[in-house]
Amino acid sequence: MRACPIWLWLLVGLWESSLSHRNCPDLIVDSCHCSAERSKELSRQQHVRVKVVCDDVDLMDTLQPSFLPNRTVSLNLSNNKISLLRNGSFYGLAALEKLDLRNNLISTVEPGAFRGLLALRRLDLSNNRIGCLHPDMFLHLGSLSKLNLSGNIFSSLAVGLFTHLAALRVLHFGTETLFCDCQLRWLLLWARSISVRIGNDTACVYPARLHGLEFRNLHEQQLTCDGPLELPLFQLIPSQRQLVFHGDRLPLQCAASYLDESVKLRWHYNGRVATTQEERGVYVEETLQHDCCLLTSEVILSNIDMSVAGIWECLVTTSRGNTSQQMEIVVVETSATYCPVERVTNNKGDFRWPKTLAGILAFLPCVPTAFGSAPRASSTGPRSSSQREKKAWRRCDRAGHWAEEDYSQCPYSSEHTRTLHQLTQISINTTNAQPLGQQLVAFTSKASHFTDVMDVIFVTHLVERLTRLVEKRRDLGDYISDIASNMMLVEEHLLWMAQNEARACTRIVQCVERIADLALSGDNQAISKVSANIALEAFLIRPSNFLGLSCTVLQWPPRPSAALPLVDGLRVDGGPSADSDAAAAVESLLNFKCHTVNSSGGSPASQLSKNSVAVASIHLPLAGTPFSSSSSSSSSSASSALQSVDNSTCRLQFIVFRNGKLFPCTGNSSNLADDGKRRSVSTPVAFTKLDGCSLGSAVHSVTIALRHFALGADPTAAYWDFDLLDGHGGWRAEGCHITGSGGNTTTIHCTHHNNFAVLMVSSFIRRGVVPGAAFERELAVLDASGNVPVER
Repeated sequence: MRACPIWLWLLVGLWESSLSHRNCPDLIVDSCHCSAERSKELSRQQHVRVKVVCDDVDLMDTLQPSFLPNRTVSLNLSNNKISLLRNGSFYGLAALEKLDLRNNLISTVEPGAFRGLLALRRLDLSNNRIGCLHPDMFLHLGSLSKLNLSGNIFSSLAVGLFTHLAALRVLHFGTETLFCDCQLRWLLLWARSISVRIGNDTACVYPARLHGLEFRNLHEQQLTCDGPLELPLFQLIPSQRQLVFHGDRLPLQCAASYLDESVKLRWHYNGRVATTQEERGVYVEETLQHDCCLLTSEVILSNIDMSVAGIWECLVTTSRGNTSQQMEIVVVETSATYCPVERVTNNKGDFRWPKTLAGILAFLPCVPTAFGSAPRASSTGPRSSSQREKKAWRRCDRAGHWAEEDYSQCPYSSEHTRTLHQLTQISINTTNAQPLGQQLVAFTSKASHFTDVMDVIFVTHLVERLTRLVEKRRDLGDYISDIASNMMLVEEHLLWMAQNEARACTRIVQCVERIADLALSGDNQAISKVSANIALEAFLIRPSNFLGLSCTVLQWPPRPSAALPLVDGLRVDGGPSADSDAAAAVESLLNFKCHTVNSSGGSPASQLSKNSVAVASIHLPLAGTPFSSSSSSSSSSASSALQSVDNSTCRLQFIVFRNGKLFPCTGNSSNLADDGKRRSVSTPVAFTKLDGCSLGSAVHSVTIALRHFALGADPTAAYWDFDLLDGHGGWRAEGCHITGSGGNTTTIHCTHHNNFAVLMVSSFIRRGVVPGAAFERELAVLDASGNVPVER
């Protein structure tokens, strides 16, 4: 058989493309799209099958059938805002086989809503707000074989609901309030008699004895109505004693699940039936039924006086028993001392504290309830078993001033903070540390969007817990370095507050510094960490191989982006950057390049001047080569300068931070290097450490060249003292001095090992700028005094 020529295949492709276009006309909604394909029937006349997708396009109503092709076989209207299905909403779509309406706001389905859909086989109404269901909803659906009603708000299904669904074979109806009692016995028997398969996701929620059991596996005898009364929802608002002032207005709201027609709501006052009494300002509203699943009733107390003080009770009566909730009203004269109305907004939400009597502890629920407007405060009083919701409290002192307060029971309002708080509740071990570290790296990649100081503090807790496991899981060092690097994207004032409150920045830095101590060993003799804002290099060195070491930190292009990990089933993405720090983080990665002093080819400053992508250079005059070095040469003078404590190896560690954001100074001290001039860090921060060796005087000293990212004046060399300011840390100048300045580089010499930087009185800061020719021109050459001229 001869192969078809290429032009013929192209012609067929063009024909199919035009066919698709011809059968996908303008659908009015721009973001809807459709596709067309020929049916696979082996008949001479092949029909065109059209699939239309209008997913997540904010539709408020269904599309008019006339807007859709007649041969539409699949229509996806999921994830919209449709609330009503009218009679004949889809009339005219006779070929429709699949209709997806999940994740909308549908609460009403009129009889005949699916009229004319004689070919429909699959209907998805899951995750809507449907509470009222009746057989006429499913008229003209004789071909329907699969129906999904899960995630709606009904708790039971009426007898004969599916009378018109003769072809039904698969049914899902799990809800958060599904009540498996005698009213669903018919459904179990009906499903088994005509071989309808109930989905395994359809499980009982009530009564408690059947909670979690799959409906399809129940026995008829288990579906009874003779147990104690259980209501999926029964709520009285407010629920505790109310202190109200003479002349105030107070609404009382009661809500209960509507299980059957026997459920009634009544109000009692001091043990007697409450009725409307206009002369007293008491109005008892009629009970309302909502979506066939909820009853609500309200009492409005207007222009309150002493006649309404006492016990108010909402009583639910049913054929299965009765239950009630009550609260007390105390009326206070307006001449009494009280705390004024006040609105408090914090990281737990927005709280409106009402006028409260002096000496009273007021409460507010953490989350606004489903019924009524803003929650009202309530005074202390006896708690019943139904009053277990989490609350915030605030005390009004005897003088009428708001005093102590507590919001600790309430969840954080920010999704970022809630997620991090949940992660801190996880027990971290060697099994889950790696995926947790990976998740935290991905999550903190959007640290520039953090708005709560607790975000920083929670990350700090997690980093510390990961650090404790580095000795057992050395790969955790990579995650710790990356997380710390990401935290340098956080807004500076937020880092300052976290340092001031919990020494968070200090703790993060110390975790990074501990990586080498925990990870270096006989079989792991060198480690190197590369990230956007932090570079780390560490070696096990042999004292007998003294040659000196010079390391330069370079900015390399970013690594290829890898697939991000899943966090709770979702791919975590840092999202677009909100500030220049985030932009700088993706511009380049910091990385060390080290060599022995003899082969370095110049001073630290010359290393920066020769390389425009270098940001720092560290020169240790008498440092050892990596443990793996094959060099065996040594000198007697060097050997006398450095001796291993155990006569084997020492640990040498270098770290460079892109800027000083993890070193915020939170107070004032006479020991600070800024000397009262409000100097700030204008260069990267370089850390050096030599551990496990006895040090000669030459090995104490270190020379560092640092490239400026800021314009300013009056520079000074400084090191970070973690012990200053009661452990909050600060910059000190002892033992460090500037030895040279040129271009945008300053060289400093220090007689000890620590975190070093150059501080300046800055007028122009560009965080995370990648030095280059433009910045070279922008930064004036230092004058003879070592000052960088202030930008004009």
